[in-house]
Amino acid sequence: MRKNDSQNTHIRYNDLINKKVLWLVYQHKSFARRYFKAKSLAFVRWIMAKRLKLLDSGWLMMETPETPMHVGGLMLFQLPENAPDDYMQSFFQYLLQVDDVSAPFNQKLQRVLPFNLDASWIKDGNFDIEYHVRPSALPKPGRIRELLALVSRLHAQRMDQRRPMWECYLIEGIEGNRFAIYSKIHHSMVDGVAATRLMQSRMARSADEDLPPIWSSEWTKRLPKKEKRSLPMPPSPKEAFQSFSNGAAQLVDLLKTPRESNAKALFQAPKTILNHRVTPARRFAAQSWPMERIRTVAKGYHATVNDIVLAMCGGCLRDYLKSYDALPATPLVAQVPVSVRAADASDDNGNAISAVQVTLGTDIGNPVDRLRAIQESMHAAKNRLSHMEKADINAFTVLSNLPLMLGQATGLAGRRTTMFNVVISNVPGPKEPLYMHGAKMLANYPVSLIWHGYAVNMTVHSYVDSLDFGIIACRDTVPRVQRMLDYLEDALAALENHLPK
Repeated sequence: MRKNDSQNTHIRYNDLINKKVLWLVYQHKSFARRYFKAKSLAFVRWIMAKRLKLLDSGWLMMETPETPMHVGGLMLFQLPENAPDDYMQSFFQYLLQVDDVSAPFNQKLQRVLPFNLDASWIKDGNFDIEYHVRPSALPKPGRIRELLALVSRLHAQRMDQRRPMWECYLIEGIEGNRFAIYSKIHHSMVDGVAATRLMQSRMARSADEDLPPIWSSEWTKRLPKKEKRSLPMPPSPKEAFQSFSNGAAQLVDLLKTPRESNAKALFQAPKTILNHRVTPARRFAAQSWPMERIRTVAKGYHATVNDIVLAMCGGCLRDYLKSYDALPATPLVAQVPVSVRAADASDDNGNAISAVQVTLGTDIGNPVDRLRAIQESMHAAKNRLSHMEKADINAFTVLSNLPLMLGQATGLAGRRTTMFNVVISNVPGPKEPLYMHGAKMLANYPVSLIWHGYAVNMTVHSYVDSLDFGIIACRDTVPRVQRMLDYLEDALAALENHLPK
C-alpha cells in the first residue's frame, strides 16, 4: 500500500472514531442531564426534609428483631344504642375514607448514611391507607382475655420502615356490645405524651359530633392556626458545648449519689429476673382502677396520684419477685419518663422527654414506709431537673441514655450491669368522655415497649374517672405477667388498710 493510501485510511478511521466519541458524549450528556436533575431533586428533598432529632434517631438505632421500638394504645369502645347491623362496616369505611393524610401519618424515613446519621422525614408519595388501617375480629365469646392475647401478637410484629411507621386495627366481636381500636406508632415519630395529646385534640366530645379520622388532612384546616413565633436561633458552638458540659456535670454528680440513699442514680439497680435478654414474644395485661379511690389514698398520705401509682408498682413487683423467690435485698429502681414538652406544643411531633431514676422501695415490707421512700426519691429527682435549663436537660437526657442505646445496638444489653430495673410511665389523659363515629370510648390502655435487659414496662393513662394500667412484658423472660394485675390491687388495698383514721 502506498503511503498516501495509508494516510487516507488512517484519517477515515480517525473520523469514524471522532464521530463515535461525539455520539457517546452526546448520549452521556443526555444521561448526565437526567442524572444531575434527579440528584438535584433528591438534594432539594433532602434539604427540605425534616431532620430527626438525636433522641428520635436513638429509637431507630435501638430497634432489633427482638425489640421493635413502637408504642401503642388499646381503645375500648361501646357500640351506640340502636346501632345498625352494618355499623362496624360503616366504622371501618369511616376510618378509610380520607382525601389525604396529615403529618406525622404521611411521613416516612429517608436515609442513606449508617446509624441513621442523616435520617429525616419526607412525605410518602405512594401512601396506601388500606395498608395502615386493617380490620380484625375475635371469635365468640370475644372475652377481654382473647382481646389482650391478640394485642400481644400484633404488638410483637415489627413495622415496615419503608412506609410511614404506624398501623391501626379495628377489632370487633367483643362481648358486651363492645369493640376496640389497637394502634401503634414508632417511638421515633412521637412520644407517649405527644400521641395522647394528638388523640385528645382530634376526638369528639359528644356522640353527635361528626369529626374526620385522627389522621385526616382535614385537621390542618379545622385546627386553629398557631400564631407565628420566631424560631429560636440555633445555639452557637460555644453555647452547645456549654449545654453539653452542664449536662455532663449533672450526670457525673448524679452518679456520685450514695447507694444507700433513696435518691437513685443509674447503675444502682440490682440484677433481677426482669433484667435479661428478651425474645420477640410479648404478653400484654391491662386493667382499670377508679381515680377517686386512688385520689382518696393520695390525700390520706399527702401524696400525689403519681406517688400512689409508683407505690402500687413497687408493691406489685415486690410480691411478684417474692413469688419466684427472686426478690433482691436492695430496692428496685424505676426509670420514670418526664415530659419537658411546652404546654402549647401539642402539635409538635418527635420526642420531648427526659427521665429520672426513682426507688421503688421493694426492700421495705411496710407499704407506708415504702411510699415515703418513693416520695423522697421522686422529690430529689424532680428537684434536680428543676435547676436545669432545657438545653442542659436535653444534653443530660442524651448522655444518660447513651449507654442504653449503645448496649442495644451492640448486643451487650441484658448481659452486663443494669442501669435500672423497669420503666414506669404515667401519662395524663382527657378528663371528659371521648367519642369516635358516635361510639363512646370506655378505656384507653397504653401498650409501651421493652428492650434487652428491661423485660417489663408499666404505663398508666388517666381517662375521665379512671386510671388505665397497661403492662407489656416479654412472654418468655417474665412468665405469668397477668398476675401483676392482682398484685397491683393488693398494693393499693394495703395502702388503704393503713390510712390514718
